[in-house]
Amino acid sequence: MSDTDEIDPFVVYRVSGGQMECALWTLAEGERALALFLTADGAGGYVATAQLTGQWKVFQPSKHDLLQILRHCRLAGIHRAVLDPGAETAQRLFDIEQVLAAADAP
Repeated sequence: MSDTDEIDPFVVYRVSGGQMECALWTLAEGERALALFLTADGAGGYVATAQLTGQWKVFQPSKHDLLQILRHCRLAGIHRAVLDPGAETAQRLFDIEQVLAAADAP
């Protein structure tokens, strides 16, 4: 991923049982993917549309924090992220392993 390909996404999260939990989106095949958003308004719209209750919040993580979120997703068996997911489609699909490999490359 080159610098021109980088985005500074927003995530939707809550703290549950002392752990941060991010909003996930389900792909057509049933695989879960991390939901990422280009704007805070887009993330807020997702919270409303998905009827996520009160404790869900929107924030824009630093690049370092985003990479940590992606690493935790990978450990949890989540291998994809989607950009601006809607009710049936998402704008773009990312392979978390490829994103992390590009970020870790010299």
